[in-house]
Amino acid sequence: MKLQTFLISLFCCASFFANATDVPIKEGMPFLKARKALIQNGWKPNPTYSGEFGVENIIMRNGFKEIESCTEGVRYCSFNYIKNETCLGVGTVGEKIKEMKIYSWNFKCPEKD
Repeated sequence: MKLQTFLISLFCCASFFANATDVPIKEGMPFLKARKALIQNGWKPNPTYSGEFGVENIIMRNGFKEIESCTEGVRYCSFNYIKNETCLGVGTVGEKIKEMKIYSWNFKCPEKD
């Protein structure tokens, strides 16, 4: 009986955490498609960029307020989302927004200045 109660409790906890970190994206997915899927699944853009210059500012002015940073050269960009107090960082690669693809994600919250 104790084992059954333990297993039920474990299953409930696992289901909760699976839902909190369940994301509808995959590696290689186009960024615009992934962004749309995230927003439809309750993930909200989490603004973190506060600069005035660079490619990040251009991306932000194009309506992507969740941009955090981008590299020069081969362009890797980081975007941030939040859902039920769970943070999601999404990494993309690509020169133009229409060409960006998902290459990674994590559940770390962005550092605050």
